[in-house]
Amino acid sequence: MAVRTWLFGVLLLLALQDVASTYLLGAGKSDITGPAADVNMMGYAKQSQTAAGIHIRQYARSFIFAENGDNNGTRVLFINIDACMTGQLVTVNVLNKLSALYGDLYTADNVVISGIHTHSGPAGFLQYVLYDFTSLGFVKETMDSLVDGIVESVTAAHKSVKPGNVLFNEGELLEANRNRSPTAYLRNPAEERAKYKHDTDKNVSQITFQDTANTPFAAINWFPVHCTSMNNTNQLISSDNKGAAARL
Repeated sequence: MAVRTWLFGVLLLLALQDVASTYLLGAGKSDITGPAADVNMMGYAKQSQTAAGIHIRQYARSFIFAENGDNNGTRVLFINIDACMTGQLVTVNVLNKLSALYGDLYTADNVVISGIHTHSGPAGFLQYVLYDFTSLGFVKETMDSLVDGIVESVTAAHKSVKPGNVLFNEGELLEANRNRSPTAYLRNPAEERAKYKHDTDKNVSQITFQDTANTPFAAINWFPVHCTSMNNTNQLISSDNKGAAARL
């Protein structure tokens, strides 16, 4: 929610500018699929759930927002990864590599890395013991796949920066998610439940990048659904429902 609010704030600032102006926009994608055999999966904390193949490959998708006419000035870099989450160690390693490539253009002040929360990706990339317990410790192959793939997606986005426009839209999407504990939700006070139309958020939001010919070339979409369509018996690496949606 904090990432979404932060990015929407950036979008609002862009929208407040002269509507006739354009921005510098870039988008890039790269594979971050980690080890697909004999590595515990991150999400369900089930030690017997180890990878044994690939269902849908994992990707990093990078999006650059920059002021028009300022190719190396203030910009925002949003990175979405097909992983359960990111972590401080992943972020630090990515920022160090970006610093070596681009100096102070991409730093902790203007870079956000967000995970789709799939529970079917390889584990062992977080720096805290609790999260690496079921993977029996740190897995360098997982970390390297994440960091290298993220940096490759940023490089592709950086090289693709071009003038364009940013569009935002939102609406209601029904019969695509549900409250995973509706009986618990009913224990909320009636006056609180009366504020909402449904027992879970049905709002879908999207930011679309268009070039100067008004042709869409990238999009960031948010919809509140838990990335757990693949259950804890699954042993195939997968970006799950959100990865499937990104392929459509």
